[in-house]
Amino acid sequence: MVVKGDMKVDAITFFARDPAMLAAFYADALGLETAVDDLPRYCELAGGGTRIGFAYDGAYALSGLGDEACPVGLRSIITFGPFEAAAIEAAVTRAVNAGATVARPPYATHFGRLMAVLRDPEGNAFRLNADLPGESADP
Repeated sequence: MVVKGDMKVDAITFFARDPAMLAAFYADALGLETAVDDLPRYCELAGGGTRIGFAYDGAYALSGLGDEACPVGLRSIITFGPFEAAAIEAAVTRAVNAGATVARPPYATHFGRLMAVLRDPEGNAFRLNADLPGESADP
């Protein structure tokens, strides 16, 4: 039985056409450090207590997902933060300078956050997130 507070997100893994390039992009765009380097098959970054992995396409078969290799279209989104609201534009600029494209510039959400939506060089969507001053971090 899982008791509230015992579970945490341990790792998030992207299936990547080019794990080295995608890991380098996130390291550069967000200032993350490499934690595991098993390239060309896998690379992992330390992301504030959650590991962010980038696995080569062969990992589909290794995971028993070979029939679903290379899915097309947006399948998930990862959110990074929280940033300070005053720093969100600089975070977006850093990501763009590293190779991201902006899908939606920073905007105030209905749940008290300032959020920007971007795409990495392989087209995966990700968000940069900041609490608006005076708002709760819980949506």
